[in-house]
Amino acid sequence: MALPVLSHPTFDLTIPSTKEEIVYRPFLVKEEKILLLAQEGNNIKDLTRSVKQIINNCIVEGDINVDASPTFDIEYIFLKLRSNSVNDIAKFTIVDEETKKQVEVEIDLKEVEIKYTDGHNPTVILNDAVSLQMKYPTYQIIGSVGNIEAEENQQVVKATFDMIKACIDKVLVGEDEIHEFKDYSNNEVDAFIDSMTTQNFQDIQKFFDTMPKLEHTVEYKIGKRTKTRTFSGLADFFS
Repeated sequence: MALPVLSHPTFDLTIPSTKEEIVYRPFLVKEEKILLLAQEGNNIKDLTRSVKQIINNCIVEGDINVDASPTFDIEYIFLKLRSNSVNDIAKFTIVDEETKKQVEVEIDLKEVEIKYTDGHNPTVILNDAVSLQMKYPTYQIIGSVGNIEAEENQQVVKATFDMIKACIDKVLVGEDEIHEFKDYSNNEVDAFIDSMTTQNFQDIQKFFDTMPKLEHTVEYKIGKRTKTRTFSGLADFFS
């Protein structure tokens, strides 16, 4: 006699960037093992790889390219997966920056949503004739560039420029001329970026600073004082 086949509930979810619907099941023991192993390694690349694998395993209906999806889509989908698979309430131990004391906080994962910034625009205007059409970073892109938070200044500069190059989708000239950035050589791309003004560079940085992000702020008490802590991105919510 065969062992029984276990059935599982499914849940609907709207992908933030595309507004398309997917259906997913909770993650099971096999997915829990994948996540625990990644968390033990305390490595953001391992955690990212595991999160993408779990999402691919758990989506039962809908079309989503996990590698090509914006980081905030992946983080949002995984957060909702975590909420429906384990517990709506996640507990964290944080360190208050001022007093250095450890404090326990709780986050209701059902309340966590994508934060959108007013004025965010994926089109960056360089001058009266030329503008850029940007695309959001994916974890595949992040994995291909260097460490933006590295201690060595040269590494930071290279990683920053690599991220910009990877996230420029098109160069628009006037109303009709469109250049696909991927069609040009590294030398041509570098020469184009080097010709930008400091203001151009700041406007591109604004695209990254204001892009949608998974973010949630909680209050906690230190003595009689009420303070806040903002959780943002994969590492904050799942490390």
